[in-house]
Amino acid sequence: MAHYPSPKLKQLASSTNTGCPCILYVYLLENCFVMLENTSGETTTLHANKYKPPHVARKEISLHSSLGLFHHVLVLLLWLWMFLLIWQHYHGPNHGSAGQNIKRKTASSSQSEDSQDKETTSSIILPADHPQHPVAPTAPNGIKALLSSIAKSTEYFVNVAIQPSEFSQLGGRLQVLSTWLSARETLSSLMSSSQLTSLDSHIERTIISLFPFIRHPKQPKNAQPFTTLRKSFEEGSSGIVIVGHKSNLRHILHAIQNIRTVLNSSLPIQVAHAGDRALPPSLRRFIVDTAANLTTINIPTLLDPKPTDLERPDAAPALRPFAALASSFEQVILIDPKTIFLQPPTAVLENHSAYRATGALFFHDHLYGKGDSKERHEFWQGLMKYHPHSPSLRSSRVYNDGYTQESDGGVVILDKSRTNVMLGLLHTCWQNSKRVRRDYTYKYGNGDRDSWWLGFELAGVPYSWESRYGGTLGWLHKRTGKPDRVCGNTNLHLDEQERPLWFSGGLMENPNEAGIGGAPGPGNYKMPTHWMVDGIFQKMSDEKGRDCMWGDTIHNVGLEEAMVLEESIEAAGRADEKSRVYAVTHRKAKKEGG
Repeated sequence: MAHYPSPKLKQLASSTNTGCPCILYVYLLENCFVMLENTSGETTTLHANKYKPPHVARKEISLHSSLGLFHHVLVLLLWLWMFLLIWQHYHGPNHGSAGQNIKRKTASSSQSEDSQDKETTSSIILPADHPQHPVAPTAPNGIKALLSSIAKSTEYFVNVAIQPSEFSQLGGRLQVLSTWLSARETLSSLMSSSQLTSLDSHIERTIISLFPFIRHPKQPKNAQPFTTLRKSFEEGSSGIVIVGHKSNLRHILHAIQNIRTVLNSSLPIQVAHAGDRALPPSLRRFIVDTAANLTTINIPTLLDPKPTDLERPDAAPALRPFAALASSFEQVILIDPKTIFLQPPTAVLENHSAYRATGALFFHDHLYGKGDSKERHEFWQGLMKYHPHSPSLRSSRVYNDGYTQESDGGVVILDKSRTNVMLGLLHTCWQNSKRVRRDYTYKYGNGDRDSWWLGFELAGVPYSWESRYGGTLGWLHKRTGKPDRVCGNTNLHLDEQERPLWFSGGLMENPNEAGIGGAPGPGNYKMPTHWMVDGIFQKMSDEKGRDCMWGDTIHNVGLEEAMVLEESIEAAGRADEKSRVYAVTHRKAKKEGG
């Protein structure tokens, strides 16, 4: 599969010589690849099997294999065509002898030669550091050709819908869309206002055709929903989004107290929900009153609910990516209610080099179940068969060694001010839309977890992982002899200095004991004492049904982490008491109201 935009194109487009016809030829060529891959329809598209999971692709192998040679011949001819165009541009009769990019004026040059030199200098774009680099490059004919090509691709994208199975096909379109957005940024000074309007229209129409959920429900006829959504982000802002439901109220309160009371973080917090049934108004008011700078956001009122159907009881995992998309924060720290930080959340935004490099940071799950998820891996490998693997995918032990699950969705950190991050996020959201999650994403994965890295990977958007796979925070345990393992229902993650950063699983020894808006159960708190990473992990391996890790260094919980844990447990106890008072008062009011 052609990788859009290619690294060479990105390198050229980021330089100041953006008027160069060479760049425009590359844009046109990449769009030709798109048309080659897309214009033959569902059953005759060249190499269509690369966009389908294995059980669908196998039915079409015989048809598509016969087209492979024809496809490669066309690709070679297109590259030859581009090479000849570029060679003619730099070495043709109008541009002097070979090896010269600009005619040099001499003292004996005539007036006509001088005029011709000026025209040539303005049309040939040299590298930015070249001493004769022109000040104001122009390439009006190339711009027109580019817009014409984009217009044709737009019509195809709008009229030929992506099917739920076509994960990779969507990624290819997003990569093409990325080149258009790069053109919008780098060539805008060369375009007239009408050309910019036309390009913006093509971009928005394509995005709407791929992601209809992006429209605001109160603006169904808005022709620029992508631009409108991005304008809704508060410039320079960062904040925490907790996905909320009445069934995890207790954990929501624990997470809020951990962030506000214990770590003294002033980052604004938004509790995202999917309507009154998921989080009733009375509960929302109760949550908002527990801490300062805390609000709730109803996702179905911000994004078109029809393609997402987030109010369904089984759609809880799908809410997470849409909450990240709809949040008004530019930098989003999306957390699960059972997430507990051991350092202030701002530590990642300010100090994590991997996050700063890509603007998208994901965290690994435990390594477990090697060889147990063959169908899932077949699905992934079918999607990736013709996709150039990113460095992140090439280094994945889950993908390459057959473990069960890559991502721990307890924390996802995104910088939505970066356009490419937005494109990766859109792919992830699409995977969690109603039809796709029902037929593919949740069939081959555990909720939304692996849709994050998969979306960024297929969209060609760089993303970062923490350096280690998930560890375990808990208590010493022994099977025979001295204690040799750490057991607990947690997934521990370290910062880049190898210090505990956060863990999923909550503060209670039994994290599933939570209450559903009524009085919570017993405290069930137990102070963790030890942790381990890089060991052998096994789920539910002790007599209490806890997960255990062994085979590597056992670490004592440090003084700073112990203080955070102790204060977080105390704050959770106070939050539980408030919950009990609320539950009694709410039941009494409901009874009196009939």
